[in-house]
Amino acid sequence: MARAEVAVIGAGLSGLTAAVALHGAGREVVVLEARPSVGGRTSTVVVDEDDPGASIDLGATWLWAGQTHVLALAADLGVATFPQYRTGRAVVQEGDGPPTTADIGPFTPAEFRLEGGAQGLVKALGSRLPEGAVRTGVRVVGIGYEQGTFTVATGSEGSSSSVEVERLVVALPPRLVATTIDFAPGLDEELVTVMHRTPTWMATALKGVAVYEEAFWRAEGLSGLAICDSGPLREVHDGGSADGTVAALWGFVSPHHDYRDLDVGDRIDATLAQLGSYFGPAAADPVRYLERNWSREDLTNDEVFWIPDGPLPCGDPAFARPLFGGRLAWAGAETVKQGGGHLEGAVIAGRRAAAQVLEGCN
Repeated sequence: MARAEVAVIGAGLSGLTAAVALHGAGREVVVLEARPSVGGRTSTVVVDEDDPGASIDLGATWLWAGQTHVLALAADLGVATFPQYRTGRAVVQEGDGPPTTADIGPFTPAEFRLEGGAQGLVKALGSRLPEGAVRTGVRVVGIGYEQGTFTVATGSEGSSSSVEVERLVVALPPRLVATTIDFAPGLDEELVTVMHRTPTWMATALKGVAVYEEAFWRAEGLSGLAICDSGPLREVHDGGSADGTVAALWGFVSPHHDYRDLDVGDRIDATLAQLGSYFGPAAADPVRYLERNWSREDLTNDEVFWIPDGPLPCGDPAFARPLFGGRLAWAGAETVKQGGGHLEGAVIAGRRAAAQVLEGCN
């Protein structure tokens, strides 16, 4: 049985933020991640093998002005940011009416993106941990606690193992924890109810990205922004680099209509036809199209839990209270109110969890 001082479950931005803080304070840390690589709900794809910086995001993408924690982290890691492209007119379509263009003022707060993609930020953070500290492809299925020691049971592809630790940071979406990890002794029923009631950010997301040789819409005075209340894409954004050398349009397929249930090929055809109607024939013929359906991934959530428009109900006070005598702390973007569900919230929650673990060690 492996042993460590602290285990962090989840190698997304929040879990790695906690792990790096704990390592920096001199604690022995092991990070357990079920996915094959770090990143959580960030997912960056390089679209030009000759240029590693030519990347697009299939997961979390934006930072916003005023999100000081994640912006400072990016600066500390040497990951540059750039403004989301918003120059020009937007395309608007209401119902079955024809697409029109409109001037839409600057977004407030302003959005920023990360050079090299959001997953690059997470990988840069993870590089600050010792070699071997992050174990990918390891899914946690059970957590036992007895006399000051956690036994973290893992299982993957027919094999199983366990790790004994003194302290624990859980950095997964609360709903996922409630439905996939067995606790012994069991968690309080009121806490479990809160965990089920906390929606997972991106649990409904299906993100599609069309890549082009050039950002022709910019030359035509269009910002790449499109807003539609029918579909298949309910919103479209410019996904290219600041200088336009990487040209892309991306959007979310709405969870509210039947496009989600189409065969992949039919859905892509409908999506590209929509882009062509908004930005001209060239938009219907990309050099590459990629999509990621987060709503179908069991490592994102056990089932789609749709939330109405409005602020995410994140940061229940229950997640601010460590468990098991202060030995288990909660991280994850949904466990804090400030920046809840976003990269900012992930950083804040990771730092809070690390501080709580260190306080419990004193």
